Amino acid sequence: MSDAVIANRYELGDRLGYGGMSTVQIALDRRLERQVAVKLLAEHLADDSQFVSRFRREALSAARLVHPNIVQVFDFGLDEASGRHYIVMEYIQGRSGAEILREEMRLSVADTLELVDGACRGLAHAHRMGVVHRDVKPGNILRSDDGAVKLADFGIAKAMAEPTSQITQVGSVLGTAAYLAPEQASGGEVGPPADLYGLGVVTYQLIAGRLPYDANSLTELALMQQNEHPARLDEVAPEVPPALGAAVQRALAIDPAGRYDSADEMRKALHDGARGIAPKGVDPTAATSMLASREPTASTRAVPGSRRLEPQAPRHPPAPVYEPQEEFEPQASARSRGEPPQRSNARRWGIGFVIAAIAAAAIAYGLGSLSGSGEVRLSPIDGDSTGEIVDQMNRLIDDNTR
Repeated sequence: MSDAVIANRYELGDRLGYGGMSTVQIALDRRLERQVAVKLLAEHLADDSQFVSRFRREALSAARLVHPNIVQVFDFGLDEASGRHYIVMEYIQGRSGAEILREEMRLSVADTLELVDGACRGLAHAHRMGVVHRDVKPGNILRSDDGAVKLADFGIAKAMAEPTSQITQVGSVLGTAAYLAPEQASGGEVGPPADLYGLGVVTYQLIAGRLPYDANSLTELALMQQNEHPARLDEVAPEVPPALGAAVQRALAIDPAGRYDSADEMRKALHDGARGIAPKGVDPTAATSMLASREPTASTRAVPGSRRLEPQAPRHPPAPVYEPQEEFEPQASARSRGEPPQRSNARRWGIGFVIAAIAAAAIAYGLGSLSGSGEVRLSPIDGDSTGEIVDQMNRLIDDNTR
């Protein structure tokens, strides 16, 4: 079909990609003399009103989204000569995320965030315009040769305010299975959180080189999503900071309410995570399993500000600090240094002797009574040293027992 012309304007060239629903070919726009990409609905679907409606909805949804990170739609319609429905789009010379994965197997954190950043920006704009993509996957994230990132293929996009149609009714599952949010896989209502889930899966796969869930069918995927949580990204990719692992894990939350409030929030959280800053309210060192949690270990602690995971020694409670006991020192020597008197062992001994002196006075009183004098002579006892106190006590006893 390389010699075909669509709408008497678009001269078709080589095929860029294909799927069960459509084929994409490079084309020359004869009127504007520029290269474009033309998506053609598969011929065997041309008589299916549901797929034609879906194809047309894609064109209308994407055409209203004008943003640097979204592939622009220029035109769409039906070619009367061939009976083919077509969409004319901006041509991106580069590779998709799927092609990058096939060639490189996995990407660095920096390269991944470059791709995901553009996808987040594109999704944020689409969501603000009331459009949910519903098929976020590596094949729909394009990186041009000059580094621009574009979100493509709103083939099953749905306007948020659009009433539920036959093709999007509950129970109908659309999208690539591995990237479907749990609510999407079960045929429930789909909103922006589903796109963020799909982008979380993409982020995980680009860095880890594997999907979070290794499921062989949609049913198995749904069961795994409901009964277990995938290993955190920093557990399967040692170069990932735990804070980034926590940020990706939040995007993979089973409950849509547990994910980010917006694509912009997710984009910021991923960049912060790469710098070692965890999302608010999330422990970057704890695995977020649905079934159980475990204590953070040395292998899951990040050095602040570092991109790499660095093991640290286990943290133990600090050893108790024992203050040395105060040395015995007469108060006179403290005074000689001009310091305020301090209570010491000598002072404590002095207090003991005062108590003994009182007891002695009581004895002396009894003795005086026996001797007939009937008088007990008491005098105050005061002293700064043990010796002074002892001497005064002895004199008191002598005075009352003569």
